[in-house]
Amino acid sequence: DNMEQQNNNSSWDPPEPRGWDDPTAPAKLFECSRIKALADEREAVQKKTFTKWLNSHLSRVCCRVGDLYTDLRDGCVLTRLLEVLSGEQLPRPTRGRMRIHSLENVDKALQFLKEQRVHLENVGSHDIVDGNHRLTLGLIWTIILRFQIQVIK
Repeated sequence: DNMEQQNNNSSWDPPEPRGWDDPTAPAKLFECSRIKALADEREAVQKKTFTKWLNSHLSRVCCRVGDLYTDLRDGCVLTRLLEVLSGEQLPRPTRGRMRIHSLENVDKALQFLKEQRVHLENVGSHDIVDGNHRLTLGLIWTIILRFQIQVIK
């Protein structure tokens, strides 16, 4: 009896509108795709700008970056860049092409940055070796802030 009373007393709620029933769905889809396109464009501009900045400094040691994400993976270019910017000698990169060698080289560079009191938020050597776009751009921006903009201040 109690169950029947609960069922009779409850009013019927129409189902939630589905995505294809929503009249604003095309506008929302357009907005999402536009935001994604702008984010991709911003990332491309940052990559191009940071690559040019890197090459302007690496030209002093006859080194060049073609693709920011792939060329920083082994840690050797990153080490050269930090040597050029700081004027200090960093530990020699480990020779070898295995992932463990790349991780070790990037880790040496990140360790040098920590010694220089450069705060790196959530950036590990594996992120750079794996070619994580967002964290690679963040690392380069942090280096620019530390070695270029802080010098101006």
